[in-house]
Amino acid sequence: MPELQRLAGRSALLLRSADRAAATVAELASRGAATVLCPLIDFELPQDTTGVDDGLLRLAEGGFDWLLLTSRTTVLALQQRCAALGLGGTGIPVPERTRIAVVGEATARAAGAAGLTVDFAPAGDHSARGMLAEWPAPARPGPASDVFMPQADIASTTLADGMREWGVDALVVTAYRTVDAPAEASRRLHAADAEPVPAPLVEPAALTRSGGAPAAVDAVLFTSPSIVRRYLGLVGTPPDRVVAIAIGDSTAEELRRNGWEPAAIAATPTPVGLADAWETAVHDPSPPGSPAGTPGSD
Repeated sequence: MPELQRLAGRSALLLRSADRAAATVAELASRGAATVLCPLIDFELPQDTTGVDDGLLRLAEGGFDWLLLTSRTTVLALQQRCAALGLGGTGIPVPERTRIAVVGEATARAAGAAGLTVDFAPAGDHSARGMLAEWPAPARPGPASDVFMPQADIASTTLADGMREWGVDALVVTAYRTVDAPAEASRRLHAADAEPVPAPLVEPAALTRSGGAPAAVDAVLFTSPSIVRRYLGLVGTPPDRVVAIAIGDSTAEELRRNGWEPAAIAATPTPVGLADAWETAVHDPSPPGSPAGTPGSD
């Protein structure tokens, strides 16, 4: 269909590792676009895993009413620690009494692959903010609930603050750390079923030499605020020959704080959402804050 070829002949820079890029690379390829990969951040287990380990042991014993998962990476971290502790093989041992809430589609898929059944996910805004806003009052955790919240070391406090407002004393632990790529090999998180990705790979140093992106690249796809910070820390100022596409509002705001107005913001934080946003920027270059712009959602 003609609408699917707006990206034909174009190329995007995706700042993710190959084992996390397959779906986006495939989506862009289906629309005629090429992808260049340059991993800038990585994920690893914390040096001290006592907090997350204690939480997992309590979870396996039925000690929580709710398990809250806010990223695919959290699921991977829990799987690796469960395997190390001898809990559930490659899965996560969650008793029937424990309900599971996830932030969005990618986290739901990761939870399903780990053998978990999701009880709640926001339908619209795939973010901590969306979880709090869309959670039906009769079903959400309350003062009597025991809630387990494993998360990243740099995670927003939005969900934890919301739980406290509901009277919930959640157990919040650091399940993984966000670090500059590459992560320490012995602690690195990785998907066991990751497939090879047919996309060229460049080193971070190449971005500095090339003024922010290889010559053939038309857009830079940003999938988190931490990637924005790492990228601009390397290249200095935003390049003027490529457009920035943000996966959601928080990523867009980080771009703006650093003087770079995103050309479009994905309506959903998915490969399809990113590709749609880039198509919108190509078709209608109005900034996302204007009436013709793309709304954002984390």
